[in-house]
Parts: sequence; structure tokens; C-alpha cells
Amino acid sequence: MDTEEFVLVRDQLRSFAARFRVGSADDVKPSAGAAAQEALGELGLSELRRATPPAATVQECALLSEEHGSLPLPTSLLGTVLLAPELLRLLGTPAAPGRTPTIALGRDLRFPAASSSPLVAWDSEGADEALCVLPDGTVTAAGLGPAAPSVDLLRAIRIAEPSGRVVGRLDTAGHRHWQAYALTVVASELVGAARSFVAQSVEYARERAQYGRPIGSFQSVQHLLADATVLVEACASATRYAAWCLDHEPPERALAAARVAKAEVNRSAVEAVYAGTQVFGGIAQTWEHIAHLYLRKVRVGATVLATTADLLTVLAEPEAVR
Repeated sequence: MDTEEFVLVRDQLRSFAARFRVGSADDVKPSAGAAAQEALGELGLSELRRATPPAATVQECALLSEEHGSLPLPTSLLGTVLLAPELLRLLGTPAAPGRTPTIALGRDLRFPAASSSPLVAWDSEGADEALCVLPDGTVTAAGLGPAAPSVDLLRAIRIAEPSGRVVGRLDTAGHRHWQAYALTVVASELVGAARSFVAQSVEYARERAQYGRPIGSFQSVQHLLADATVLVEACASATRYAAWCLDHEPPERALAAARVAKAEVNRSAVEAVYAGTQVFGGIAQTWEHIAHLYLRKVRVGATVLATTADLLTVLAEPEAVR
């Protein structure tokens, strides 16, 4: 889409986020999540990548994912709006009328390891079914069961019950694109969360006074926030390059860039949020403060799809083996 059109879409998402953001953990309620998801659906973002060629680039989708991660929102943007439609586009299969799919992952929230692996429907607010991509590229459908426990209070996760129905099969290039796209979109949301929380920490350091001075005037706090800012920029650089590769490079190169980005974000986003939490001090340890919502998001997000250890292991292998 052109620049003006993207700015309009981004501003719509920002307005939506400002309206439905969660102020504290006490605001995380099923009714609020359902209302927010319905409002998100009215924005029509699931159509951005539905057509071939898509209306929006991967870079634009990654930026929207950052926006969604910047505020505590109880909505499923990644699973139902960005990931599932892209998977169906790659398969050349339209969504079933009146059905909203999301993505199925292993119980450990990683890419499913085998057809017999227990599954969960990840980011499933407003979803009716889940799509599971097996290691050989086969895509199967799964029904949604009861809610599954999760540390992330903002993200709905449910037990997925495999139906045995085969939706389609990705070829090698399609499977690589799918993995790269998923890694990049998830990493981008974590970048948005880390960036936003560090920015809030900077504002707090300007306002909070100790010994008659703003705590941001103390060198130790300045160093802490400077280091956190560098970490966030490293994450952003890696994820945006990965998104660019998906738009301009072959799938194998895009997948390598996405693996590097997710490995970087898994570590750096968590460290940046930890730094911001230290700046907030004791109030960040309370249930009422939003700090733990950001921390829960990045801690869980660091395990989604692939951990740093998983990714570095694959990246260390000879290119022919990957």
C-alpha cells in the first residue's frame, strides 16, 4: 500500500489500542477481550495479506505488530489477523465462511515437532479453529477446547483438539516463508512491547524525584535506560531487516534473517523490560502496575515458536543442512 494508506491504517490501530488498552491486570476480563476483538475485526486488517499479491508488505505488517505490542491489549492480532490469513494465502485456500482460524503450536508454544504432539491454539481470542503446520509442511485443522494456563495474562490460549482434517500442504519454499513470517511477526510485537515500556520508564525517570532531584538525573539510572534503549534498537533493526528480506529476498535467506531476529529479540527485549522495571522500583512489583503485564508478554514471547537456544543451534549448522 502507499505511504498515506499505511499511515491511515496505523493510525486506526493506534486509536483502537488507546481505546481498548488494559490499565491493570484487574481489567483483563473475558467480556472486555471479546468486545475488543470484535472492534479489531471491524478494522478489516485480516484482509491486508489475504489477496495475491497482498495489499500490505511484510514490512508494513511487522510495523502494525509493533504497534499492537506497544500497549497492553487483550486481543488476538498475531494469531487470527496476521498469521492465519498468511498461512491460508500460502496454501491458496480461502477461509471457511463465518470461521476465524488461529495458529496451533506445541504445548511448549514452539513450532509443532510432530503430528502426534499435544497442541494449543495460540492467540485464540475470537477464533473458531486452529491451523497446525507440521514439520513436513502439511497443514491440519484443530478444534478449540478449554482454556490453557499461561503466564501471559493478555493472550488467550486454548487446548487444541486435532480433527485429522488436512487443509493443504506447503512446498519447501512456502514452508520457509511461513516460518520466517511467523518468527518476524512475533518478534516485532515483542519489539513494540519493549520499546513502549522503556519509553514509559524514561518518562517516569523524568517525573519521579528522590533527594530533591528527578531520578533520571542520576547517572546510574541514565546508564540503565541508555543500555535498554540500545537493546531495543538492536531488536528493531534485526526484525525490520527480516521483514525486508521477506519482501525482497528468497525464502531461505529470509528465514535465516528471521531466526537471527527472533534470537536477538528473545534476549534483548526481556533485558530491556527488566531494566525498565528496575527504574520504576517497588511500584513495578505490585499487581496493580502494568509492568508485570509487559514482563509476562516478553517472557512468554521469548519461548514462542523457537527459543534462542533452538535458533542458534540451527543457525550454527551448515547451510545445506538447514
